[in-house]
Amino acid sequence: MKNILFVAFCYKQGERVYPTIPELSKHFNVSLLVMHAMSYDGVYKTTNADIDTRDLFHQRYDKYFSKIYRDGDWKTIDYSQFDAIIYDDCRDKGTKIPTKIIYPMAKKHGIKIFGNQHGNRDFKGHVYEIDHHKSVFDYCFLFGEFHKDKCSELTNDTSFLLLGGIPSNDGLKNYKRTKENILIIPNFIEVERKPFPLVFGDKFVKDIKLYDLQQKYGKKVVVKLKPRDLTVGNPYQKDIEYVKSVLKNNSIEGDVIRDIEDDNLLISQAHSVIGITSTLCFKSIQMGIPTAILKGGNFLGGFENFSGVCDINEIEQTIENQIKKGRDIKYIENTIKGGVNYKSTEIYVNEILKILEEQV
Repeated sequence: MKNILFVAFCYKQGERVYPTIPELSKHFNVSLLVMHAMSYDGVYKTTNADIDTRDLFHQRYDKYFSKIYRDGDWKTIDYSQFDAIIYDDCRDKGTKIPTKIIYPMAKKHGIKIFGNQHGNRDFKGHVYEIDHHKSVFDYCFLFGEFHKDKCSELTNDTSFLLLGGIPSNDGLKNYKRTKENILIIPNFIEVERKPFPLVFGDKFVKDIKLYDLQQKYGKKVVVKLKPRDLTVGNPYQKDIEYVKSVLKNNSIEGDVIRDIEDDNLLISQAHSVIGITSTLCFKSIQMGIPTAILKGGNFLGGFENFSGVCDINEIEQTIENQIKKGRDIKYIENTIKGGVNYKSTEIYVNEILKILEEQV
């Protein structure tokens, strides 16, 4: 049985591929190296959250690892024992995320190294998934054909780009839609930095006519805040208090959550979703939940061809159109490999098996 080193840097990126670990363990001896934001010894000694996602990770996956290495161990690991390394991301950040340092150390022993798409981004300018080929990874997993087509506009060689879908979304097949609430997924909020023009606040709630939508559909509103560390955001309690005050001031019956153990359950409970181009919104689209993706809140990325992308004054019509249309199979097929039948994990692991079986 071949040996794999799985390297976890950051939960926000890695959670999409962590569910491959149990399946990988059926075919390989898997060891773990935790670094950066996934390490208790790393850059974040404490977490700006009411749930420490590192705890969640270890509770779920430690039983699948034959050995676990800590943050500083990357300098002394005997890489010759491994046949492959899988990073939960595809970036390099010097000694904080030392992928460019590890790469030549591992390649001395002929190890295959796999990266994973950083997130939903516009493939323009500096594109990790292309620029870091042969310096961070040998192969990089993308979500789907759409992203590979975008990369093909930037490089003639796309043979190293693999399609692995979003394995964490496979679990959606085990949930039923309950249509309990209108789910709002913003990026930034009014009381923090605003790199994009569309942010959640009093004006946002009025502009999207949230009160009218609640009256129309008779559903509670849930606002799902994006987790941030203290270097780019406020203490999480302040963000929660702010959002609650906005809802109250606009006579909205609702609640706010920031950190959650089961985001698939959260999505399955939604009647409809109003959000920016968060990867969370791929989940609702896969389930056929009406999803309005608002322009101006983030990069469009993989949502570029989604019919639910709309201006802030077009939300109700966008939701109604999708209620009539139903699940957008064609879009899902093009954007998330294995996304229609929730088979991304199987496809992802099979790609690794195929490449390692070819290894001499």
